[in-house]
Amino acid sequence: MSAPTAHCAADAAGTVVFELVGAPDAPAAASELVLRRRGGRTPADEVRLPLTGRRAVLDHATPLAEGRWDIVHVAERGDREGQPVRPGTRDVRALVDRVPGAGPVTVRVPYPTADGRLALRCWVRAPHAEAGAIHLADGAMTVRGVLYGAEPGHGATAEARCGAGPRESGTAPRTHRVPVTGGAGGGFTFTLPYGALAERPVTARQLWDLWLLPAHGASAVRLARILDDVWDRGNVYVYPAHRADGWLAAPCYSGDNNLRVRLDPAD
Repeated sequence: MSAPTAHCAADAAGTVVFELVGAPDAPAAASELVLRRRGGRTPADEVRLPLTGRRAVLDHATPLAEGRWDIVHVAERGDREGQPVRPGTRDVRALVDRVPGAGPVTVRVPYPTADGRLALRCWVRAPHAEAGAIHLADGAMTVRGVLYGAEPGHGATAEARCGAGPRESGTAPRTHRVPVTGGAGGGFTFTLPYGALAERPVTARQLWDLWLLPAHGASAVRLARILDDVWDRGNVYVYPAHRADGWLAAPCYSGDNNLRVRLDPAD
């Protein structure tokens, strides 16, 4: 039996509507779309959406933890497996240039997986530091962004972290901080020189994760770019590298859309 296809539309509030085609007929109130969070092992890591005819609605008020959610079609209640759902058309125009409202920043982006299934990428962050334009010059990167859920205050800094091991290992990351200039409406700007990250010889790839500390003594907020329709920036946003004596440096994004600096040996 071929897998069904789901067309979907996402709105800026976090609601996603699915329209199923190609699924076998099922008794009324029996067919469901099931969302399962990868790696999840608790009841909250599975959400069941009843199909009304061929339509299922994931409401913005339905909680979903941050992560990647696989979508399967279950024709009969009680079926624990179901069939993977193939992606149809995806209307995600409402996610572009989105400005979040009050409360946690919640983003849900339906996307096609590499093996041809439909999945949902979800972020839930409070507060959230949205990375914007990145300007490259003179061996440094200047980042502009907007902080949601907090305001940049006195003593705000940006921090680059590299090399943290597992918590139980007790391995502390290497860190470097630079001052942050705050602006109106949560805006912020900072300039990070690459040379400060390459004080030790660069003999292998180093990934420096970027964080924003909104004020002196405040908890760190991960810098990321999630307020649009791009579910994985890792291979999409590519920046030119700066070449120095023995190393190369460039901004990059992780597969989870978190902002980083990548250092590589020059050879």
